[in-house]
Amino acid sequence: MEIEATVLAIKRAQQVLDTAYFGLKTLKSGDPAEKSAGLRNVLVFGRSVTFVIQNLRTIVGESKFNSWYEPHQNQMRADPLMRYFVEARNNLEKQGRLDVAVSGTVHSFSGGDLAKIEKPPFDATSFFMGDQNGGSGWEMDLGGGETIKYYVSIPKTVGEFRQVFHSLPDNIPEELRSLSVDALCEIYLGKLSGLLAAVKKEFLIGPKERPYLRLVK
Repeated sequence: MEIEATVLAIKRAQQVLDTAYFGLKTLKSGDPAEKSAGLRNVLVFGRSVTFVIQNLRTIVGESKFNSWYEPHQNQMRADPLMRYFVEARNNLEKQGRLDVAVSGTVHSFSGGDLAKIEKPPFDATSFFMGDQNGGSGWEMDLGGGETIKYYVSIPKTVGEFRQVFHSLPDNIPEELRSLSVDALCEIYLGKLSGLLAAVKKEFLIGPKERPYLRLVK
């Protein structure tokens, strides 16, 4: 039935969006080594939301769907941030490229500051701040010339580091250009959430009004 197929298609779109949000959660609060995976999930699953939504075209009818979807599609195409995320996903899928860099500031770093930072589980060879993932921590020698990174949190009084997109086009609004990768991802997914909410409002049948009896005296 059309209603059941519509519900299923929208449910799948919600699941895909939820997966993108899980990527955002990893990007914002996960281990620095996992940030890349979080961003990849935001880009891939975020882009897939619109693909899944368009499956409704064969369910509700091409004419009905297109007349509703085209204004939303045109709005997304005219949005520089939405266009950028489409291109970022394409770069990832076709070239395996993530256009991110690290921006940060060291406020204070002395022997006293270092003493306040979590120590590694065994002897470290060096301390680093603001690597390609925006993380800080210790490099430890595993022997045989192999090293491994042990990430720790550093106080903001010592330094602040974040990932940024280094290839934002000139038409991105100025107020967005200085935001971090995770902040821009949150805005992007918020726009997709708004689109999915509009889909539900348009194509899901809400509960019918309960019938009532009219009493005639």
